[in-house]
Amino acid sequence: MINIDIVFKSKKWKKEEDLDSFITKTCNDLILLTEIKKIITKDFELELSVLLMCDSQIRKINSEFRGKDKTTNVLSFPSLDENLVREIGLKKLVGSDKYLFLGDILISYETIKKESLAQKKNFRDHLTHLILHSILHLIGFDHEDEKMAEEMEALEVKILKKLRIKNPYIN
Repeated sequence: MINIDIVFKSKKWKKEEDLDSFITKTCNDLILLTEIKKIITKDFELELSVLLMCDSQIRKINSEFRGKDKTTNVLSFPSLDENLVREIGLKKLVGSDKYLFLGDILISYETIKKESLAQKKNFRDHLTHLILHSILHLIGFDHEDEKMAEEMEALEVKILKKLRIKNPYIN
């Protein structure tokens, strides 16, 4: 069972119709297209929080937790140690546990709206990409160096293609 907790921290997100079900379906689809599917069984419970924020809210958190006093499109806060996930793998790390809180994804409405317009991307496709990007961060992927970035981007492109979403790194 996959539980997606969606919290509207900003009313700006209410402009988008049927967002709860879109995000829930998107998260479920994306999770099953990642290595997380290897740990999910009938009696396994996975939980993920998605907080829908505005620029000022995410800027404050970005400043507080990352020392960057600026807005950003998305932040990911994993519950697992990212280095340990990379070192031994998600399946070994979870082991025989039957519950995993994956972490928190924080998304800023104004920033992704501006980005989707500026880059001529469909808003929901862009949102899907950012959710995927965050989920990958939650399971140990990162873009700290060029090799890691290339690996993460290639996986994003491959998964998004399965959802019929164009490569977000090509304009």
